[in-house]
Amino acid sequence: MRKIAFAIMALLLSVEVHAQYDVEIAADMMNREYAQKADSLGRKILTDKGSFSTAIELFKRSATIHKRLDGVKSREYCNSMALLAKCYMRNDQLQDAIKVLTILTDAYKGDPDMAVDYAIVVDNLSLYYAMDNNPEKALEASKEVMHVTDGIEVSKTDKLYILVHAAENYAKMKDYQEAIRLQNRALKLSQQLYGMGSENYINEMKYLQQYYEGAGDNAKAKKTSETIEKLQKPGGGVPSKDELKTAEDCALHRGDAYWCAEYYLTHRLSAEKAFEAGQYAMMWCMGTDELTLEIDERHLKCIGDSPTEMSAYFSGCLLLGQANNVKELTREMERQAMEWTVKHYYQNRDILVKKSPELGKLVECLENGTLDAKLLELIPDE
Repeated sequence: MRKIAFAIMALLLSVEVHAQYDVEIAADMMNREYAQKADSLGRKILTDKGSFSTAIELFKRSATIHKRLDGVKSREYCNSMALLAKCYMRNDQLQDAIKVLTILTDAYKGDPDMAVDYAIVVDNLSLYYAMDNNPEKALEASKEVMHVTDGIEVSKTDKLYILVHAAENYAKMKDYQEAIRLQNRALKLSQQLYGMGSENYINEMKYLQQYYEGAGDNAKAKKTSETIEKLQKPGGGVPSKDELKTAEDCALHRGDAYWCAEYYLTHRLSAEKAFEAGQYAMMWCMGTDELTLEIDERHLKCIGDSPTEMSAYFSGCLLLGQANNVKELTREMERQAMEWTVKHYYQNRDILVKKSPELGKLVECLENGTLDAKLLELIPDE
């Protein structure tokens, strides 16, 4: 009888915990349209950094509706609760943030269909425990995430932050060797996603340096510091184009190519390694199986035979292809890439050795406000 009584008490406590973030909803508002409006307003407040207490009430409403209409295992409920936790965190209510995420972990643990959601929620929980100065709990959560994600496929972006958080939690518990191992794994993903010259990669290198220092490995800490210093110099993140020999190489250096394309289009040709960055981006476009580009008469009428601006066009296509996750660009995307090419030519017109009559005419259109119409004429919709 005593065991049954304890079981009933435990069940009642669980129900109470799961219900404490529910709110009363009028019958005429108990619908998905109202939930979506509350969710949309809450997201806007988060983006604009407005009143987090207001956003908390909005996400409580959307979570309550989704819980009753869709169930606690629905994607909508998960999203509302995760955003509710973020609002609590932003509002300096960490205990509430932790409780909300604990509710989600209880709902998803052991369900193979919710394994990815479970991993992401527990990873956020590890972050909140760390912010709450509870490194033991933070590390425990990170270990759980690592265990779960070893057997499932998660996005590279999610995996990156899971590794970063785990490394930091191990470091806080003075296990620097494990922190170093995980941070190096994170850096490989950061390079694939953002490139070695990116702010993300450089920031993660700084953490690696700290972990080497914590481990007492001064030689590797110094070497890492030197690498950071090199990457922070203009053009420091431009790799050698010789590493792009196969489509597999291109897949591993996707982030490097993106960074090089961005660097090339936003710097004058006189900038350090600007030419090499453009060459790298163009070589990636030619070697990858992730992007298909056709250069025909339409493009030659815009660019002519200017090699520097052909690199600019390839760079623009690369940025648009990756940003939109498409293999073949639309004509609208092609025109956007060509507009960037015209602006790149204009930016460098005083230092270009080889001039392009075709681009010279488009620069005139840029200056008199008719470039969009001219590009639509030269690269029409199909």
